Amino acid sequence: MTRPGGSNAMQNYRMTGDPRRRQTRDYRYTLTNSLLTNLHRGECCAVVGVGSCGKSRLLRHLARPETLEYHLGDAGYDHMIVLVECNSWSSDTIWAAYEGIARSLIQTMENVTHPALQNARHDLQDLYEAIISNHDIAYAHLQAGLGPLLNGTQLNLTLCFDEFDFVFERFDAQLFRNLRALRDSYKYRLTYMVATRKQIPYQRPEDQWPEVETFYELFSDNTFAIGPYDAKDATDMLLDLEKRYEYPLRTRTREMIIEVTGGHPGLIGASFRHLEQVKNQPQTIQQMLLLLINDTTTRECKKIWDPLRPGERIVLKRIATHNRPSKDEATSMAELKSKGLVHELDQRGSAEIFSPIFREYVRHTED
Repeated sequence: MTRPGGSNAMQNYRMTGDPRRRQTRDYRYTLTNSLLTNLHRGECCAVVGVGSCGKSRLLRHLARPETLEYHLGDAGYDHMIVLVECNSWSSDTIWAAYEGIARSLIQTMENVTHPALQNARHDLQDLYEAIISNHDIAYAHLQAGLGPLLNGTQLNLTLCFDEFDFVFERFDAQLFRNLRALRDSYKYRLTYMVATRKQIPYQRPEDQWPEVETFYELFSDNTFAIGPYDAKDATDMLLDLEKRYEYPLRTRTREMIIEVTGGHPGLIGASFRHLEQVKNQPQTIQQMLLLLINDTTTRECKKIWDPLRPGERIVLKRIATHNRPSKDEATSMAELKSKGLVHELDQRGSAEIFSPIFREYVRHTED
């Protein structure tokens, strides 16, 4: 691939036609940088996060060429991330997976202006039509069709699978063996990234793990937890909401929302919309907490709670009531810490739940 010169190198690799709101280039900086660095080295990555933590938003951010340029410099010009939205697949058959992957490639190519990539567009269109017409050999068409895109350019390609839990839970194991074989055909040029609520392979019964091991071992060294926002990203989200809803918050109100939600994007959004609806900006943290424990935030808390494994729930219950897990719960405690759901307070084992709103939900919900 011939790179245009000067500071406008990315101009021929812009994606058009994406009307969705974009994050600042330094959005989730540390996590984004780690993911893109590993993907560009040819490693596959997994992102694990609780409900409404912003996984889809992160994946859209990663897929934008300007994000690649910001974190990888000129190397980002030779990398394309294709967002594959698994919940748009037509069924839970293996063929539907291949059709969905090919469709995502075509849709991405339609919005990319780089001339070298445009040369591969016709081949990809032929690939898609072949997959549609020949269900029985769809995998062979997909494997062969990626050749012009990867061998005809210097491009590194990442297929980025959003909403991957139900895929890994329901689809036949042959799909994952074929995806591994596809990766091996273009090793280090083709990578995968998956976004899930549970760490794979826990979506499947343990007795099925050997059938899919060759696939999930791709992510064993590069699984990243996506936790709540830091203060900067949480503030940016609130400022954006204030602008869109035309409802400005006082600085102290903004700070209290971040404190009681712990920076969780879903809880921030639910809390802001409730304040805007009732037109109330409480004066104290306690007043804010009482106002924001409502049906709207409860639904967001349920999204966090439901995907957790039983051991994680037990630890959260114990921390919510006693501020301290037991010594034999170290593994579950480590998983909760990695997801940003709990914080250790001291070396003696005291801990707290990341959000006072979620803490109250844990206290009162039935396991």
